[in-house]
Amino acid sequence: MASIAVTILQNGRCDKYGIPLLAGTSYSLDFNDAGALWQAGFAYVADPTVFDRDNSAPSTIGMVKYAPFSGFRRCLLTSLVVSSTASRSSGVVTVTATAHGVTTGATYQGYRFFYPGSPSLAAGWYDSIISVATNTIQFYAPGPDFASESVNGAAAYTTQTTVPGSVTIPPYAIAESSRLRVSAPCAGGTTAATKSWRTFVNGLSLSAVTATTTPFGTREADLTPSGQNTIGMTQVGGSLNGALYVAHDRSVETVITNALTISAAADFAAIIAHPGVFIFGS
Repeated sequence: MASIAVTILQNGRCDKYGIPLLAGTSYSLDFNDAGALWQAGFAYVADPTVFDRDNSAPSTIGMVKYAPFSGFRRCLLTSLVVSSTASRSSGVVTVTATAHGVTTGATYQGYRFFYPGSPSLAAGWYDSIISVATNTIQFYAPGPDFASESVNGAAAYTTQTTVPGSVTIPPYAIAESSRLRVSAPCAGGTTAATKSWRTFVNGLSLSAVTATTTPFGTREADLTPSGQNTIGMTQVGGSLNGALYVAHDRSVETVITNALTISAAADFAAIIAHPGVFIFGS
């Protein structure tokens, strides 16, 4: 079995021989052991794609095919308050943001964290959150130390942000009579800010499914082909003002992705379990 190089982010885990794995130390571990530590947020891996699940051949459950989002890991997007700052020491980035809105404690430890960017650290998703306290969030991002600097130009982050992970459906795998259900278990803060989940087909945006003060729930959308050239979306368990159709050619690969948005500062949105696509009738 292949070995994977990992850097331990938190104490509290042991190797298969019962020897403690120490925070800040690098180890070469069995693939499955490394994957379990990475998923739990206890380890950093330079190339997390080694753990991607193959979705090129969706599994069949009865007459329903299921395809997971390859490259996905539980993730959290926050709209940090105005004038938030960040610094880095020994690979740990500390974001200071009064009343950032993210649930404190261990709930979101190990989640991928979207950092809006600052002069010394590019915007992007980082593996992973180490701690969430009342006015700080810490995550791992190896690199040179830097002192306190402004995050996102001192503005709140309200930009639609693509979530890592995708489903690729082979050409002609979707029939005209097919229905694709895209499903993502979501969570977030409980302010009145709008938390939006949106799905894309080959980069084309469909309608957003939203929540405000009750953010916990599975966001779902049904995608239905219309002839050879379009695909439309209907919301599951809700309603949209009119169907939204985008161009779709079933003779080429269909790539489905997700995005999250928060409308105002001091709130957050998260995908808390593996999203997937259920294919009915193909």
